[in-house]
Amino acid sequence: MFSTTAKLFASVAAAAALSLCPLPSMAGGEMPAKPCAPAVQKPASQKGDVLHMILYYVPNRVLDFVDIFRLSVGVGVGYGVNVRLTELAEVGLGNYESTRFGMKGRILPIYEENIDEAGVAFLGFVNGCLQRDPTEIGADLHVGVVGAQAAVSVAEAADFIVGFLMIDLQGDDLGPNPWD
Repeated sequence: MFSTTAKLFASVAAAAALSLCPLPSMAGGEMPAKPCAPAVQKPASQKGDVLHMILYYVPNRVLDFVDIFRLSVGVGVGYGVNVRLTELAEVGLGNYESTRFGMKGRILPIYEENIDEAGVAFLGFVNGCLQRDPTEIGADLHVGVVGAQAAVSVAEAADFIVGFLMIDLQGDDLGPNPWD
């Protein structure tokens, strides 16, 4: 069924994998008798933390700006429509699974989205099930096998603005926080 060359190649590959990968039995195998000591945390007031706050300042502002926007197209079977002006006014009906291509804050440009919603929201009172960020202003439309989404997040916009004062409302900034 397999040629001699294929068998030889498979044998060499298996031998290389066994000899290059450390096995637990060869490395001691058993767990240590007592757990390792916890890592020592240095106080937040040291000079290195100030330097890190300065170095992370611009990347955090850029990431906070990116977090505001959602813009994507999706491919997947189903239907859906959702129009929202935050949770104060929203209507949505949909059932689809799609692979989305585009922006959703810091999420990678390709992600999965599963929506099963039907509901209405008015002045914060939700009747039914709506699966959106309650602070978004935007719209979604999914028909058949293709859909589109465009929205902005009011909470992320506020986080971006107060971020200039090094206040992190969403708790998503990198590095040390002066207010911790």
